[in-house]
Amino acid sequence: MNIFMVVLGACLGSFLNVCIYRLPKNVSIVQPSSFCPKCEKPLKWYDNVPIFGYLFLKGKCRFCKEKISPRYPIVELITAVLFLFLYIKFGLTLSFLKYAFLFCLCIVISFIDIKYFAIPVYLCFLGIAVAVVISLTRSVGLLKFDVDFTSLPIYYSIRGLIFGLGFTYLFKLFGDALLNIYLAIRKKESIEGETESLGLGDVDFMGMVGAFLGVKAVILVFFVAPFFGLIYAVGALIFKKTHLIPYLPYLSLATLVYFLWGNRILALIF
Repeated sequence: MNIFMVVLGACLGSFLNVCIYRLPKNVSIVQPSSFCPKCEKPLKWYDNVPIFGYLFLKGKCRFCKEKISPRYPIVELITAVLFLFLYIKFGLTLSFLKYAFLFCLCIVISFIDIKYFAIPVYLCFLGIAVAVVISLTRSVGLLKFDVDFTSLPIYYSIRGLIFGLGFTYLFKLFGDALLNIYLAIRKKESIEGETESLGLGDVDFMGMVGAFLGVKAVILVFFVAPFFGLIYAVGALIFKKTHLIPYLPYLSLATLVYFLWGNRILALIF
């Protein structure tokens, strides 16, 4: 079963690659079938085998010989490992489906943000909807006449959603104000084209994190992500001469950190 999960994860990773490439371009993720983004020729089915197809082709298109982005096998490998880990931890349960969906969304959102510095906003709304539905499904099974609503999963999900959106948006307003003051002092409209400290996509993402993982996750993810972003920012400033960074990958990475070690980290802090 473990091998099956690895294969399933790798195949889903191949589909996530399709989403990463096509969603920002508003192209259907169903039709046409997979094609080379350079010469646009349809791929042979055996060239499209997750991970191995890239290795067999030596990272180049069979037809035009242009290089294939290493993102493709990386996403497939990440998803394969993710599915194996979640299956070992949860088995074939609703929790497996819940967290598999969350982290698959994180993968798509992160890689889109890396390229475009923005994401299709409906991806976070989709995640929020799925989190609420899963929590509602679990709550129905716990309903009793004397049940305390605050003990139900749907309560934690809605509370996390509201807190995630509100908490992050307040920091966005505060950061935007500081940025405007800084630009006014420097007498510039912007430093490098940016006008916001945080994008609305970041706010929506944190709402999604709250809906899936709760209020504590929002707080930890929000304050852990900058440490990951800082590492990239230093390198970007030195080698690329830019301070602009795609921030959603670091929010996603911080979400994974909370999922793996959140309770331990919070126990150390409090």
